[in-house]
Amino acid sequence: MTRTLTVPLADVERHGRLRVETEACPVLVALVEGTPYAVEDACRHRQASLATGVIRDGVVTCPSHLFQYDLRTGARHDREGEGLPAYPARLVGDVVEVDLPEPVAQPSLREILLASARAGRG
Repeated sequence: MTRTLTVPLADVERHGRLRVETEACPVLVALVEGTPYAVEDACRHRQASLATGVIRDGVVTCPSHLFQYDLRTGARHDREGEGLPAYPARLVGDVVEVDLPEPVAQPSLREILLASARAGRG
């Protein structure tokens, strides 16, 4: 299942990008030549936000560690490595819609400890 995130186009146009906190993950919505794209806003090196990074020719550079990602695909641009999850984005009137996955429930510490204890009994 997916959830649809809606963002006013004017908010994205103001800076060419917008960071949005969601239950699933932080999302970077950016315009590349007027077309909206969305990727997870967490650099693969220490999860730094890309929202303040330089965007040039559809590529965002992490302001913390200089990793580069193609906003259109989420792929690493500067070299081989793990890319970012990219999410379908589209312009509907004056709103950008982004399809996001449902958030995955994280197990509680209690559940983790119980599972570990049960695994040790076998």
